[in-house]
Amino acid sequence: MSQPGQTPPPPPPAPDYTTYGALGFFEGQQSPGGFGQGQYAGKQYAPQFGAAPEKFFVTTWLLSLFLGGLGVDRFYLGKIGTGIAKLLTAGGLGFWTLIDLILILAGKQRDKAGRPLAGYAQHRVVAIAVSAVLVVGGSLVGAVIGAGAALAINSAGTSPIVSAAPLTDESAAPSPSASAGASEEAVAGDDRPRLIAQSFAGTGDDVKTVDLKGIPALVTFTCKACSGNTVLETNGAEIMLVNTVGGYTGSHLVDTSTGSATSEFAISADAAWTLKVEDVDAVPTATGKASGHGDKVIYWDAPTDKAAITNKGEGQFLVEGFGADAPELPVDEDGTYSGTVQLTPGFVQIKSEGDWTITAK
Repeated sequence: MSQPGQTPPPPPPAPDYTTYGALGFFEGQQSPGGFGQGQYAGKQYAPQFGAAPEKFFVTTWLLSLFLGGLGVDRFYLGKIGTGIAKLLTAGGLGFWTLIDLILILAGKQRDKAGRPLAGYAQHRVVAIAVSAVLVVGGSLVGAVIGAGAALAINSAGTSPIVSAAPLTDESAAPSPSASAGASEEAVAGDDRPRLIAQSFAGTGDDVKTVDLKGIPALVTFTCKACSGNTVLETNGAEIMLVNTVGGYTGSHLVDTSTGSATSEFAISADAAWTLKVEDVDAVPTATGKASGHGDKVIYWDAPTDKAAITNKGEGQFLVEGFGADAPELPVDEDGTYSGTVQLTPGFVQIKSEGDWTITAK
């Protein structure tokens, strides 16, 4: 006599796809210039994931302002790797914390997916004002505490074992005797150090010393009458900026990574040349299309992370982006090039011997 089989389980309910398949977009906002810095429309997401949630400007700003040294702001944006690095280095000894705060206030910070922070336009003015008050207020409190400590020591009639260094406020406008590498005056609500433009000129080989204060800078080198080997080197991480034969005009970024510490430029030329070092605020912004000839730096503030790129010329053609967590190298080819690549909005270094174009897709 056969045994009855087990009753099969009922089929699972049909999946609900009503919340999937929508393409996610974010509202675009106007782009201020400057380092760290612009808002852009969010990128399109794959249909199977739908629209991912936004990260908010106010939340990111507050986390950066009060817990930036612990990397909490980067954890919130989904940038776990750099968040851990920021935590372990105590916010890059404070410099990384400051730069991230500047990026946020300038509207240049994005989440891990490259999307802008929601609510930037509505709250940026208040955020900048509050940040400025806290920075100035913190400096005043530090000065009062230092003065009180000095008074207590003098009253006790004893000398300290180690004399205290004078308190300084890097965000305040320096005096006329300050170093040429520091900003003459700070922009309201933006307390990052800025570089005063420094210009050099000469003929033939030379070495020029600079103090870039450990922050990124824009370098423009020109030697139109050169006919022999034309070289511009640094003692920082970038090392060789220019190595060509004949006349040259172009711009480059230096000290884009921590620890670069450029302090010298070595020039090799057989004619008159000029060298200009500026703050990255001087980098021009392109909002959807850019074109040029030769080496150039732009701030790419497009509404997408896809770009059609062309190049007409011989030699190496290189496009390097600094908008993502790690530098991108979407194009590294020789000669003529045409293609569509991923290019995250942010600073972009183009190296070319011919004419090039970049168009948002």
